[in-house]
Amino acid sequence: MSTPEHTMPLSPDALPSDGRMSDAPPPAVPTSPVVPSDGAEALRPQVAALVSRSTDGLIGVRELLDSTEPLAALGVSSLSLLRLVDAVEETYGVFVDLGDRTLHTEDLRGLTERLIRLGAEATP
Repeated sequence: MSTPEHTMPLSPDALPSDGRMSDAPPPAVPTSPVVPSDGAEALRPQVAALVSRSTDGLIGVRELLDSTEPLAALGVSSLSLLRLVDAVEETYGVFVDLGDRTLHTEDLRGLTERLIRLGAEATP
């Protein structure tokens, strides 16, 4: 009997100690990291301030916090986005890939969650 191409062989560690296959389903593997909402809520105002500064104040912090629109729809230009990424990398020590096109379509919440996944934490 041949093995389907998409099936991976089990390692010896995956078998029960008596060598029989288990009927139990495999453990769930998370598809994306869980983002703690309290961390996001603490970081969001700080990220909003960075976005506002990167646009020279054209977009206010309150407007950013209240909006669910993508940053580009609010008026964040490509130059502002470049300035924002530079500020984020300097402030939080995380690398943000400017080549990732979703950066242009995210809203503040999405950007904040992305930064948390990259390791950013709210500063006091």
